[in-house]
Amino acid sequence: MASELDNVAAQFEPLSVHTNPEICRAALSQVMRLHVNGIDCARLLPGMLKLLAHPDLVTKKAVYHCTAMYASKNPELSLLAVNTLMQECSDSNPLIRGLALKTLTSLNHETFVEYCLRGINQGLSDKSVYVRRVAARCCARVYQQNVDLYNDGTLVNQLYNMLRDSDPIVVVNSMMALEEILSKEGGIVINKNIANHLLNNLKDMTPWGQCYILNILQKYKPKTQDDTFNMLNILDAFLVSQNTAVTTACLQLFLSLISSLPHLRPQVFKRYIKNIVAAIPQGNPELVFHILDHLNSYREEIKAELQPHYSIFFCKESDPLYLKKLKLNMLPHLTMPSHAKEILSEIFLHTSSSSREISLWALKAVTVVFKCDASTAPIVIKKLKQLIDSENPHTLSNIFRVVRSLNLNEIKGGSEIIAKIASKHQKLTDTEGQLAFLSVLSQYGNLLEDSPYIIEEYVENFPNETNSVIKYQLLMTCVHVFFHHPAAMQGILGQVLELCIQDADKSVQSQALLYYRLLNHDVEHTKIITSIEMQELQEL
Repeated sequence: MASELDNVAAQFEPLSVHTNPEICRAALSQVMRLHVNGIDCARLLPGMLKLLAHPDLVTKKAVYHCTAMYASKNPELSLLAVNTLMQECSDSNPLIRGLALKTLTSLNHETFVEYCLRGINQGLSDKSVYVRRVAARCCARVYQQNVDLYNDGTLVNQLYNMLRDSDPIVVVNSMMALEEILSKEGGIVINKNIANHLLNNLKDMTPWGQCYILNILQKYKPKTQDDTFNMLNILDAFLVSQNTAVTTACLQLFLSLISSLPHLRPQVFKRYIKNIVAAIPQGNPELVFHILDHLNSYREEIKAELQPHYSIFFCKESDPLYLKKLKLNMLPHLTMPSHAKEILSEIFLHTSSSSREISLWALKAVTVVFKCDASTAPIVIKKLKQLIDSENPHTLSNIFRVVRSLNLNEIKGGSEIIAKIASKHQKLTDTEGQLAFLSVLSQYGNLLEDSPYIIEEYVENFPNETNSVIKYQLLMTCVHVFFHHPAAMQGILGQVLELCIQDADKSVQSQALLYYRLLNHDVEHTKIITSIEMQELQEL
């Protein structure tokens, strides 16, 4: 590797390298290739510094980049570059002036801070918009190198003055620099004059700049209601912007300004949603996820506005899993009697998904729709019966995990669901499915006469069971089912208590001892305790 570095270093020696841009570019590309491969090229810095004043702009940019990478490792040698960079900060070409200033402030060593400040002061008053943009960005970079430089407030005042620059990007860059420099003091201070100036020039900003300014303006709190409404009138046009990021940032600012006027929130949301829903069907997945995630945070407050647009929340075949998951989370909460069946049909399409996670979220969504609209019970029960007959193991496991939240004791056909579930329990191979099935038996053991005999199968396998969580759940299930079928369960419960008390797992052992002592002391009192325990499980 040393020989390769020597070969590259030798390419910078001939005088011809200074007159032939192609040779320069080839040599510098090799330096960058070595750097990308993790090789330290600091020893090549002397040769590269000779090319700092090269007339070829591509070569100059590459040399500046390499100088910035290795200057901190050899500050004494890099000091030779500072004079050239300072001279080029006054070059007739604004691209070179900006590039030189950017490189100067990237040297990242306290030795060069004084020169950086001189370059920045010169750049902030430059006639070129590009150079002023660079100078404003460089302020924060120099601040990171030496925080004490800003104690006198001179550069901070300059940046505040730059907020009135004619170029919108210079304004945004200055705000970003101030926000970082003054971070310990809470960031940039927005007064009435600054707020009005920013708002009046907001239309000239780039969409990204508009988003940044709208977020920063949340710091400002108008002192009078007239000031608030003046701001709202200006912002109204941005609430219906074609750019969804701007619209969302504007909504946040609206809500901040009307925090003392809560009666205006429905009107704001109505105007926002009318505009934003158009972007959901045609947006890319990342954008749609951002929009839906934002809407989800206000879901209960804007439910009435979203319900007429329920169909835009239907999943597409091309939607990634994270977006389908979010849509299935929101869709059930938009259910109304007029379109409950349509929403259920959409959700049931995903209950048999090849993705275990999507299948589970779809089944959870079904339970939400069921609770929101009891009239959907016949459809839900019929579809669940079909799904239970599915040969897909994770679909069956997921059904067991969600069915306990349906309160089947009060549903017509609930006992049929439990009977079907019991007939399929042997197909469960995963731990989560087995735990869910035992939990279902705990809750609905009264609906299934064969529950003691099913539990007996698990008890027979207890000595071979290695999962303590299943042992723990089996113990709880035996106690709960005992109160539904005391005669059939007495011997089984005694056997399980004995096995659990002898188990090596302390949590299983202590829970078994607790149940044993409770039952031995007062059976009726234990029944009350277990019923409370069951209510808590239903709420999970």
